[in-house]
Amino acid sequence: MSSLPVPRNTSLILIALAFVTGAALGWLLRDIFPASLDSQPNIAAATVTLTPTETTATPSLVPVASATPPPLSPAVQPSPSSTIAPTATSSPTATPLPPIVSYSVYTVGAGESLESIAANGGSDAALIERYNLLTAPPQPGRALVVPRLKGRMSVLTPEAALIERGRADLPRVALTLDAGAGSEPVPSILATLRERDIRVTFFLTGAWVRDNPDLARQIVADGHEIANHSLNHPDFRDLENEQIVDELDSTERLIKEIAGVTARPFFRPPYGAYDRRVLLTVAEQGYLPIYWTLDSLDSVGEPKTPEFLVERVTTTLTAEELRGAIILVHCGSAATAEALPTILDRFDELGLEVRPLSEVL
Repeated sequence: MSSLPVPRNTSLILIALAFVTGAALGWLLRDIFPASLDSQPNIAAATVTLTPTETTATPSLVPVASATPPPLSPAVQPSPSSTIAPTATSSPTATPLPPIVSYSVYTVGAGESLESIAANGGSDAALIERYNLLTAPPQPGRALVVPRLKGRMSVLTPEAALIERGRADLPRVALTLDAGAGSEPVPSILATLRERDIRVTFFLTGAWVRDNPDLARQIVADGHEIANHSLNHPDFRDLENEQIVDELDSTERLIKEIAGVTARPFFRPPYGAYDRRVLLTVAEQGYLPIYWTLDSLDSVGEPKTPEFLVERVTTTLTAEELRGAIILVHCGSAATAEALPTILDRFDELGLEVRPLSEVL
């Protein structure tokens, strides 16, 4: 059976009807599912092609202004002494140590370590290290101040120690300056030490610090060690124990208030006068009594010339005997200030380094 032919205009009508129907269906689906169609990302618009001259910026974790703070000026640099605190803890994040309740002086024996001494002394190894200004493990024979912490027991026997010299195995000499009377030569002394980048130990009385606050602060600013030399320079043998404690505490308080550092752990008895009771009482207050190997005699008898002091300090002992020696001179001696450059030159010629007391013991 043959089909009938479809007129030309009828075909056009069907095509138009199909187009209209498809468009209507599309709008219907858009109305039914608007979110699924409109939420599709425009991939072509999101794609970026960089030319060879373009770079991408990586976010910085460090502020652009300054990743490292600038160094302190020399005038405000903290000195080695200002870092020593009897109640220091092992680290900022560690559990704080209990308070110190007593002190004793103990001499390191063969095979002993700071850890073993701390265990026997009811202390902390890091605290002993900082308190005694140690720069290396202590050698046998080295006397230490051992702070006992609250709640801990000590089996150490207190010692009446008096230190007269340091280590003889190192080419070092300790130049120590006592300040009890007179201050005029001190600026010259400090200038000489500053020019040569040398640090020493000053034994200051509380009265001297009170009368010379600017010089005391300059000594600290220059990086020198500060030690206790009593308040008013009395003979400690003539004092009651309570008076000795007051002399030490008053000086420590003045040095802290004026110079901002502690005078511990070193103490020198005025006039070099002592007995067993004095030494034990001083040790109980947290101080290591220091004497000397050689007295320059710059404060004894008739005034000394600079030439006398140079010979006295540099030739009385042999170069070998000067290793570890503790030399006594005085801040109030103008002759010492004048002789100091030559004394330092002689020590240098002998191969000796002038160091603070803590680095010689």
